[in-house]
Amino acid sequence: MARYQHITVTRQGDVHCVRLQHSRIEENEIAQLGDELITLGTEGCCKLALSLGPETPYCLYSVFLAKLVAVRNHLQRLGCEIVLCEVSPITYDAFQACMLHREFTFLPDLPAAFAHFGQAS
Repeated sequence: MARYQHITVTRQGDVHCVRLQHSRIEENEIAQLGDELITLGTEGCCKLALSLGPETPYCLYSVFLAKLVAVRNHLQRLGCEIVLCEVSPITYDAFQACMLHREFTFLPDLPAAFAHFGQAS
């Protein structure tokens, strides 16, 4: 599996657990982060659990959320699913403010993501 600049990927069964390498994400890095997530999907990683914690991401949320929607849509076209876990209340509030809380599956932690995908943790 490729080395990534903005994410760390571990695998449990066929679920790929993705963590942000840094909690501070600059605007130009958000596009690169999205490309890395899409690359996972094109490499056949079709069950992605993206952890947005434990630290709250510090970024321009409008750009970050737009990129996550684009990534989710692209992954869905590939037959992949992405779930979000370890989302802080501040981050969840940003999803709610944009009415995107209905567009994603939010799970409390990685074990819940494994259960969602039918994997033992």
